[in-house]
Amino acid sequence: MRVRTAKQRAQRIDLNYFKQTRGLRRWRVLLSLALPLAALLWVSAYAAAGNRQPYSAGPVSSAHAFAEMRCEVCHIGSSAPRGPRNPRPAAAGFRAHTTDGACLTCHDAPAHAVNQTAPPTCATCHQDHRGRIQLAKMDDGFCVECHGELKTTQGPPKVAMAVDAFPSGHPEFAAVKSAGSDPGRLRFNHAVHMKDSIRGPQGAEKLQCAGCHKPEVGRTDARTRGPATSGLMAPITYDQNCARCHPLFFDERIAQAAPHVEPVKVRAFVQQALVGYIRENPTDISKPDSAFRRVPLNFPRPSEPPAKNAQEWVERRAAADERLLWNKTCAECHEPASAKASAGQAASAKASAGQAASAAAERPLPVYDASKVTKRWMPRASFDHTPHLMVTCASCHLGVDASTKTSDVLLPNQAVCATCHAPAKRALRPSSGQAESRCFECHQYHDWTKSHPITPSYSLTDFK
Repeated sequence: MRVRTAKQRAQRIDLNYFKQTRGLRRWRVLLSLALPLAALLWVSAYAAAGNRQPYSAGPVSSAHAFAEMRCEVCHIGSSAPRGPRNPRPAAAGFRAHTTDGACLTCHDAPAHAVNQTAPPTCATCHQDHRGRIQLAKMDDGFCVECHGELKTTQGPPKVAMAVDAFPSGHPEFAAVKSAGSDPGRLRFNHAVHMKDSIRGPQGAEKLQCAGCHKPEVGRTDARTRGPATSGLMAPITYDQNCARCHPLFFDERIAQAAPHVEPVKVRAFVQQALVGYIRENPTDISKPDSAFRRVPLNFPRPSEPPAKNAQEWVERRAAADERLLWNKTCAECHEPASAKASAGQAASAKASAGQAASAAAERPLPVYDASKVTKRWMPRASFDHTPHLMVTCASCHLGVDASTKTSDVLLPNQAVCATCHAPAKRALRPSSGQAESRCFECHQYHDWTKSHPITPSYSLTDFK
């Protein structure tokens, strides 16, 4: 048996094996050289073709997609917006962060509030290169960063000082707080108008909310899908919403209704209508009135001897007609003005009466409060009725069918909105398309009432 020492056995090992490239080590070396070279060639090919996609941090928003391959449009490297005084800002390309100057070249974004502390830059909230998103749809964290503990540069804030995500961290709507009341001065009873059967022009009928409350529709063009609306309900007017059931008839002999205008103009209309009637029907001076239903039967005329002439007939009927209008018809909806307001308005009405008959001028004219119908209840928030039209009005405006007072505020409260607009809905089913509940759904950061036209700074060829 041959015996070999350890030294003899070690002589079989090739001590230079690590200097030779073979197997996996050979491939590792080759790939470490080939892949960077291929990447360099790939980037060079894109650069030669004028394509900047390799340098992009990701797709830009849908609004900026037209300039996605023009990095210098946004990454201008200058704080001043592009314009006549700065037609060619310093070219910094994709290496520079987007400044407010680049944004203001195309977007005239007015300030948030005059007493705002140091405002964030545009790119702080509107972060691009995150796909085809809408930059205005931001997370609540950007808003809560300031409104969670609100501070101002002067005076206390006029809004809640601590606001968090809706609905748990959001204060109750100011319009529906316990002490709130409708400032409107029109007498209106929703409960009466929502009965199953009320008397209409053609007999018994049931009114629908949409018969009076309709979204405000603006002008649009053929390319717009659907009507252009402001989101608010159109103002209620007598001619459009009330006259059908509540015509202002004032005399059994006159088929015309009085116009819904100031009392001084109504008086002139009544006088003119009566004078015209008796001129065409002079024999009616001594005829008694028939019981026409165009005026209330429970408001009879005073019994008087027959008039002696046309002038006396007109004066008598005008006095009775005005008594019906001022004390019954107009007072059905309109509140009498306060004594101080009445004195001032009465003097103005008397001065404008001018050519009124002397007997009529001696009768005092009534003075009513301004209607003060609120058009927009939440001036710091936006709401669009159009996407909500499939929901019954009473399911959001709770208690409307039992409301008997004008002072009742019938707006939905925060809990009603949270039925659909709540983060919990999205958390349970993230892809179910639940209603949005983030701040931007109802609030806007920029005060667009203070916007100004921008100065055109690009030509079409700049985006080729």
